[in-house]
Amino acid sequence: MCRVLFFDVGYTLVNEDAVWQTRCREQAAGEEAVRLGLSAADLWHEIELASIERKPQYRTLVSKFGFREAAPYRHDLETLYGDAPRVLRTLSRRYELGVIANQTDGLRERLDRFGILSYFTHIVSSWDVGAMKPQRRIFEIALQKASCRPEEAAMIGDRLDNDIAPAKALGMKTVWVRQGFGGLQEPIGDADTPDHTVSRLDELLDLF
Repeated sequence: MCRVLFFDVGYTLVNEDAVWQTRCREQAAGEEAVRLGLSAADLWHEIELASIERKPQYRTLVSKFGFREAAPYRHDLETLYGDAPRVLRTLSRRYELGVIANQTDGLRERLDRFGILSYFTHIVSSWDVGAMKPQRRIFEIALQKASCRPEEAAMIGDRLDNDIAPAKALGMKTVWVRQGFGGLQEPIGDADTPDHTVSRLDELLDLF
């Protein structure tokens, strides 16, 4: 039985579409991309391919085309999925909620800006702990903070490689929120097949 529900952030609670659209446009406008004849649509497609192939999204693109400068990720363009506050509010009445996310500095401040920080008891960011998903250590740190056994916890995220597979390997329950680039992935075996798949956050209320 689950006692703690851990959430990813990007494309799970937060819609990053505007971030990536802007990033692709800015990268495409740069001298290097212009010289290579790359459009924003081309770069978006490369990010999709990297996600499908379970590679780091932007680092793969930058490496492939040899960009010396990468367009910045703009957190100010992130938007909260509309159903997130209601879902978190409802689930927080029955479970402890936590975050396990690959994020840059300032995650707590961003969650506060979205008005959802108070729902989370345990927040584990890669920036703060020096470990990144899919590394086992970041999940172990989160479970330790929650004083929780793996079988008492669920991981809810958008990527099979970063969220589902490592959580399953530890014995956690898993829910794949099929949104964003991670939603283009497909399971390749038992190791990354989620216990449940949803297409929207509010479907979690039927599971927990």
